[in-house]
Amino acid sequence: MRLFSSLVLLCSFSLLTTCGEQSSSGDSAVDRDAGKALRPALDQLSQAEAIARKARVSEISYVLDIDLVSLADAYQGSVTLQFNLADKDTGLDVDFSGGSVLGVVANGESITADYNGFFITLPESALLSGRNQVVINYSHPYDQDGTGLHRFVDPEDDRAYLYTYLWPYYSNRLFPNFDQPNLKATYEMTVRAASDWQVVSSTTEDSIRTDGDSRIWHFPQSEKFSSYIFSLHAGPYQIWEDMAGDVPIRLMARQSLAEYVAVDEWMAYTKAGLAHYRDYFEIPYPFVKYDQVIVPDFLIGAMENVAAVTFSESYVDRGASNRFNSQRRAGTILHEMAHMWFGDLVTMNWWNGLWLNESFATLMSSIAVSEATEFDDLWHDFYLSENLTAISADNAVSTHPIEVPVVSTNDFFNVFDAITYDKGASVLNQLSHYIGREDFRLGVSSYLTEHSWENTELADFMGALSQQSGIDLDPWAQDWMYQAGVNNIEARFSCDANGISSFAILQTAADDLPTLRDQRVQLGLFAAGESGEIEAFAAIPVEILGAETQVTDAIGLPCPELALPNYEGWGYTEVSLDGISMETIINDGALNRISDPLLRSMIWTALFDAPGNDQMDNATLLETLITRLSRENNDRIIRQMLRELVDNLNKLERLGGDFAAELADYGPQAERQLWDLIMQGVDDGDGGQTVSTLNLRLSSYLGLARSDQALGNLEGLLNGTVQIEGLDLGQNQRWNILRRFSARDYVAAHELLAAERLRDSSDAGRRAAISAEAALPELAIKQDWVNRILDSENPLPLSNLRAAMASIFPAGQEALQLALLPQLTENLRELATGRDNYFQQSYGRDLFSGICSEQGLQILSAALEDREAVGATLYRFMSENQQSAAECVAARNQ
Repeated sequence: MRLFSSLVLLCSFSLLTTCGEQSSSGDSAVDRDAGKALRPALDQLSQAEAIARKARVSEISYVLDIDLVSLADAYQGSVTLQFNLADKDTGLDVDFSGGSVLGVVANGESITADYNGFFITLPESALLSGRNQVVINYSHPYDQDGTGLHRFVDPEDDRAYLYTYLWPYYSNRLFPNFDQPNLKATYEMTVRAASDWQVVSSTTEDSIRTDGDSRIWHFPQSEKFSSYIFSLHAGPYQIWEDMAGDVPIRLMARQSLAEYVAVDEWMAYTKAGLAHYRDYFEIPYPFVKYDQVIVPDFLIGAMENVAAVTFSESYVDRGASNRFNSQRRAGTILHEMAHMWFGDLVTMNWWNGLWLNESFATLMSSIAVSEATEFDDLWHDFYLSENLTAISADNAVSTHPIEVPVVSTNDFFNVFDAITYDKGASVLNQLSHYIGREDFRLGVSSYLTEHSWENTELADFMGALSQQSGIDLDPWAQDWMYQAGVNNIEARFSCDANGISSFAILQTAADDLPTLRDQRVQLGLFAAGESGEIEAFAAIPVEILGAETQVTDAIGLPCPELALPNYEGWGYTEVSLDGISMETIINDGALNRISDPLLRSMIWTALFDAPGNDQMDNATLLETLITRLSRENNDRIIRQMLRELVDNLNKLERLGGDFAAELADYGPQAERQLWDLIMQGVDDGDGGQTVSTLNLRLSSYLGLARSDQALGNLEGLLNGTVQIEGLDLGQNQRWNILRRFSARDYVAAHELLAAERLRDSSDAGRRAAISAEAALPELAIKQDWVNRILDSENPLPLSNLRAAMASIFPAGQEALQLALLPQLTENLRELATGRDNYFQQSYGRDLFSGICSEQGLQILSAALEDREAVGATLYRFMSENQQSAAECVAARNQ
């Protein structure tokens, strides 16, 4: 599973404060008898219910027969469930949400279906102790929200495409089953499909026969795995085929998108990844083939279906690609591939273990990208994308321990976030340095070998690493897995005529998160060399223990101009620079003299954290950023700087009042400086502007263009009167420009939007037009979109609603947002109970973002007073926005 970006929380905050030292066993955390109570009629499965069912059911197989052609807006079929049952003391639930049950035959006897719309209850009288066989005939409408079996009709050519998204609790929308990760099963399937369709699942079809206008595909029995990673994809997909050693590989996309797919690149990363993981894990690829299917309307980045991975179409560039887009593709391809071993071959027991699946895949893909692709500077990106994202999430009101209870599949959505992905990966990376990289690799290999085709828990993973390293990792796990928050470290040293006379690393924690953790970091000591460059003269591994760690290996070394206690990002920690180091950076121009890009990024991070202290205020930071835009040539740092610049200028606009003068001063400066760089075009010479850098600067220019001059420059790009060497604007970037015109109320916005709609009739163009329209600063338009967003009777496809929600309240439109806040907050209970979690995520995250007024904060705070009514998902995102609003209001009132 791959996120687009940081996403969702975990269990409720009241639980988080008690998620400390506890058993990692899912079964011990919940009373086994709890599942015997009457199960509520809800579209979810509780952990208690899953534990109770696991205790009774085993040795499961499913034989599916699915008809995709006989009904217009639905599919129909049958499933034969075979399973062992430990007892027949009570009935047994089979999960099946939102469909129709046409008949049930249990152990040869036809029975009346006891179906409430969420699950089928088989009565004890129809069950046997021992082996059972149940046949269920059913139908189900195609889903339009990206879950279950989703149907999409391409507006460009009217071709229909189907794909499944079954994680975490959506496989029961495809067919009735025991939808929990620790009830692994085998799958055999027959599919009736249109004659021109390709059908894809977890195994390779062993027969295809024609029957009238249809073709019937048969997929033989699979290996045993969890229901959420089963799949069924069908449609007239374009197919590219190749071999990766002895593994057949295929890539698929819809016909109208095929010309834009970077096929050679995709296949190269796939081949490199399969070879890398085979050697790293010392286990051959465990399935019979490897398919990758690029699908429309996908809710997330990608999904690790066994041998049939799905990817969002956001990984296809409708225009020139660049280094960052290629790395993003490589990272996601290799993230999902890692899951074939860690997630599919070995699977967590329950959803509290999701972090291990996702953290591991995130770290493994980083290792693979750095070693098996051209991106050998990947650890620089890991610091910027994983470490810093995780630290930001850990400082949010919604932070939580990495391992926490997940009471039900509905609460599961709250673990789909930056703590699970980015902090987990950062902490595992820190662990690999703590025990040693090779011991970490061998421990992982041992874990996967021992538990192949099984379900596991945290203790299994930590036990394998402990055995390999010879280190008892239980204390480490208690500190890092069950405690929220991030610590801060700072170097403290003194020098005399003989060099360093004392050196300690101090560790602190926030008052409400007081754990001081052990970890291994690398201390870097720097001074100016003969050329004047700031160079490392010592890199000392240090195991941090408690509040103060003496670094005896530093005694007697030359006195440094700069000390960095997490050099090269081994640890997971915030860093405060000591006074000497900060003086070197700010007043001695060290940024001009640091050649190491990762070190330079870390110094920029220290500067970004500095405003508010005596050495640097926000105006000085903005001045420094703008001045250095033309001096930096590392594309990762350019992106880091530009994000900070755009965020700061947007914040000044939201603050308004006295801050408007600062925006009026620095905004035009940034526009002019950035446009001058863009106009230089691509320069292939040494140190010149690359395609990636040019696109980075243009994208950031869109984020800060406010003046008529800047917006006019963008219109020139759009209509072709402004030409820039090496720039291929591409359709996606054209829509980005139009969305900026809408957000800024550019004089030609309506006319240009209408023209672009005619130019681009694709599905992506349709969503982009929605996004641009919703951004227009007109209350009537926004009111119309709010009404559509809240319409549960005739809802638009979720992909369209998400496009509108993501752009409806850009910076500068706070008054319009304030006018609509009462309506947006008045029916939260109905939204929490009646709308899917993915809808709630976008609603809570996007519609309440950017509030910076007392009135807006009061409305938002009042809406969150009844936490139970708001529900976990909405509360998580809205509370993060409440925190940001409170900080913004406080800054305004200073």
